[in-house]
Amino acid sequence: MYSFTTERLMIRPLRAEDEVFYCQLYADSKVMENIGKTITKKQARQWFKRALKALSSPKKSVVTLAIVKKSTNNIIGIQALSWQNTTQILKPCSQKLVQAEIGIMLTTKAQGQGFGKEAIKALMAYGFVYHSLDRINAFYAKKNLASERLFNSLHFIYDLSAQNCNSQNSYQYFNSPQLRKNIISK
Repeated sequence: MYSFTTERLMIRPLRAEDEVFYCQLYADSKVMENIGKTITKKQARQWFKRALKALSSPKKSVVTLAIVKKSTNNIIGIQALSWQNTTQILKPCSQKLVQAEIGIMLTTKAQGQGFGKEAIKALMAYGFVYHSLDRINAFYAKKNLASERLFNSLHFIYDLSAQNCNSQNSYQYFNSPQLRKNIISK
């Protein structure tokens, strides 16, 4: 598992010492407002242990990374790539694709400063290059306009035919051929 950096961030695998931060993030009602319900500290600790275990597993399921602000060396969020089977509707494709779902959570203080875009761009490049992904999927609450703006700014594709009308979530995807055109060159 690699660590990588951007201009302002270091992105590294989740560590045991990140447990308090992780649990606080999932218990923060402002952070969880557009993601889901807050969870108990006990549930958060269980999720944290699963995330750590998945990082050391030979079978790819979820890679959870800490987002660290280089200037302060403080964690400002977490992000993940997940290869788990989704219950969401995906864009149909005639060929078998290597796909993962991407997600990010930032502290309220870190939101609105471009850290999300910077971290997601780096994770996308990592996923396409080191995990040979063909497609990255993003699901977010329809009411989460910040996520919609983020994924639109990164040129994720919104396909109306792939949206589930009965869901509270929106779906966008990014295919690997777009990488050189939209991420590396900008």
